[in-house]
Amino acid sequence: MDITILEYLIALEETGSLTRAAEKFFISPSALSQRLSREEQETGCTLFRRKDGQFIPTESGKIYLRYAREALRIREETYRRIRRLSSRPAALRIAASHQLLEETSEAILPLLQEQFPGSRFDLLPADSRTACQYLLNDLADIALICLPSAGDTLLEQTVLGTDRLTAVLPVSLLPPGSGDFSLDECRDLPFILLNTGSLFRPLEEEMLAAARISPGTVYEAENFLVARDLMLAGSGVTFLPESMAKAISDCRILPSAAARSYYRILAWPKYRPLSPEGEAARLLITDELAGNYEIL
Repeated sequence: MDITILEYLIALEETGSLTRAAEKFFISPSALSQRLSREEQETGCTLFRRKDGQFIPTESGKIYLRYAREALRIREETYRRIRRLSSRPAALRIAASHQLLEETSEAILPLLQEQFPGSRFDLLPADSRTACQYLLNDLADIALICLPSAGDTLLEQTVLGTDRLTAVLPVSLLPPGSGDFSLDECRDLPFILLNTGSLFRPLEEEMLAAARISPGTVYEAENFLVARDLMLAGSGVTFLPESMAKAISDCRILPSAAARSYYRILAWPKYRPLSPEGEAARLLITDELAGNYEIL
């Protein structure tokens, strides 16, 4: 279930306004209107009607919103219970860059749990700089990181391959009959960039400079997952890892000579040997994640 749309429509009920509801999530009113229309098509019901300039839920909409709130409550309760799970220490703490988080969760953790059913594995989302600090301060045992260059005197590093930072546009913002649409043609659109100080913000700014683009409107995102969701909601153009962009059906990768490559790396401290679980994770990650990308 798309939890985001539930939050959008609850906000629409609370505010009665597309504009005010959209502002809460930093998306455009037209993007929210499209999401509402898509949800009404999927449910086969009209969820809201306009009355005196306000969006009012229909009877079907009231039922939808009641269960939407229940779904969000269940989500929060699930997260709370997970946090209260076993107090035993983790057998392996894996820090993962946000762009590698889903792959690690879906491809690696289930296999590790199968090999070590009695062990606990913690997956720690972090930007790559923070993940390296986790390793050096004994807050994580291994880390999956993305860096513009490889090599560190204190960390063992296995280069899994490379990825590329590329410009991406939601299909909802493509002009009719646009055909080949390049980054150069997006100069009048809003851009979604990572926060100032992010490791990848300089690469994004290099790509904009190479295309001679100075965005009039910039939204900032905490990580690539947030940038992806804002882009899909119609907020503007963003830059995503090519591997992430290729997995999205509702977007267009924009041709650009300025695409920037970087390394995908598995790292762990040189001074701390890997546990049996850590060694198993190293082998699994090398087998499962490196094969999909060009090895240097």
